[in-house]
Amino acid sequence: MNFSNLNKVVLTASLLATGFSYADSDRPLLSLSVSQSGGTALNNEGSLDTRTPASQSRVLPIWGDEARARGYDLPEPFGASYSYMNLRQDIIVDKIGFIMPENPETAKALKIDAGHTREKSETHMLKLDSWVFPFLNVYGLYGKTKGTSNTILAGGSLGPIPLDSLLKDKPFKLDFEGKTYGAGFTLAGGYNQFFTTFDLNYTKTNLDILDGDIKALIISPRVGYEFVFEPLISGQGNTKLQIWTGAMYQDITQRFKGNINGLNLPPDFAVFIAAMGDPNMKFDVEQHLAHKWNQTVGARLEVTRNFNVITEVGFNNRNSFFVSGEFRF
Repeated sequence: MNFSNLNKVVLTASLLATGFSYADSDRPLLSLSVSQSGGTALNNEGSLDTRTPASQSRVLPIWGDEARARGYDLPEPFGASYSYMNLRQDIIVDKIGFIMPENPETAKALKIDAGHTREKSETHMLKLDSWVFPFLNVYGLYGKTKGTSNTILAGGSLGPIPLDSLLKDKPFKLDFEGKTYGAGFTLAGGYNQFFTTFDLNYTKTNLDILDGDIKALIISPRVGYEFVFEPLISGQGNTKLQIWTGAMYQDITQRFKGNINGLNLPPDFAVFIAAMGDPNMKFDVEQHLAHKWNQTVGARLEVTRNFNVITEVGFNNRNSFFVSGEFRF
């Protein structure tokens, strides 16, 4: 029985922060964002040119003028994006306990065993970011999510009294929704058209069925390659396509407490709980992710210097689909 685990929100957060790009230089530089585009379409020799004119001086990123002077193409320093994430993964419930202020001994004796739990969720997220240095992007996040967890209960007992007739093989469905907020950073580096990034973010999420916050740490390394084409839109900079592969690690709060009246319990068990006569009864659940790591592949199309589209798919241990539209200025 899964009483909520909002890793889908923080997963979205890390995807939103993806940043990297191509530098038109033979020298490596920690920089270059997935949120950028080339300057002019052609150089004086008639070939594709991804450099940004040095005259486009900006306060941010710090050391940006020096990087541009050396021939590196930097993104617009500020970004705003909207994204959608659909995620599915397995949860392992270690313990389902109860807190009963009026009947503490009964609470200790009541045991429930959970079977297979599968969680599904959809998340919508807004992100604001800025390149502080050519190699460092910082960002803030705000989002909303809703989801469902489905569990087949394995049984239970009240002291020596078995409750399998009430619980065993019964489906349990939990609907939840909430808001999340947090912050993170992305380190990025490139050599010619190859790039690598390291993203880390920390978020807190409030769910309608829980007391307190869910805290999550997400780490996402990625490596990829960028293709540069002539502009799709004249005068808007070169069109760029980045493709990458990577992995994602999630470390999330795994103990949840809340009022049991907010749960959609199986009918027979709901009657049993009501008969205990404790209106302040709460659940206390300990659980963990079936897998902390999963693999990802993704792509980003930079339509113009100021607009790009990102998509990423997660697989192996965790299934996810992510899409985002971003404006840079």
